[in-house]
Amino acid sequence: MPNVVFTVASVMRLFYRRHPEFHRIRTAGLFSIAAPAAVFYFFPCDPPRKLEHMVDTIRDKGLDLESGLVVKLYNPIAAFPSLHMAFAVVTSAAVLAESSNPAIRAAALAYPGAVAFVVFTTANHFVLDAVAGAALGLAGLRLRRS
Repeated sequence: MPNVVFTVASVMRLFYRRHPEFHRIRTAGLFSIAAPAAVFYFFPCDPPRKLEHMVDTIRDKGLDLESGLVVKLYNPIAAFPSLHMAFAVVTSAAVLAESSNPAIRAAALAYPGAVAFVVFTTANHFVLDAVAGAALGLAGLRLRRS
């Protein structure tokens, strides 16, 4: 969830500052949501945490993602491609577009790697899911460059 908040906040920051990169970043974010819809529908993929030998860190924390209101906002069989990674790439691009501070730019560059580390250690995604998600975010960013 923090990943989505960071993405929305970074895009909104560009919007409110009338930054020239806003439209490109916004388009990339929307592309990152819309493009994988067919994959999620026709080829649903469980995350690794559903495998018997993996630990479901989300369920261990007492959060059931497959019941109640949460299930209406979350698709438990949409692991490929990783929207976590697509959003991380888009967020990183948004921060890099606006900031000239070396420390913030370094953090923005490290952000996708940090997200990858988290989604692997929590068994939310396989490596291929993350690679495809990052490629999705990069493809969205390239759409407005052409």
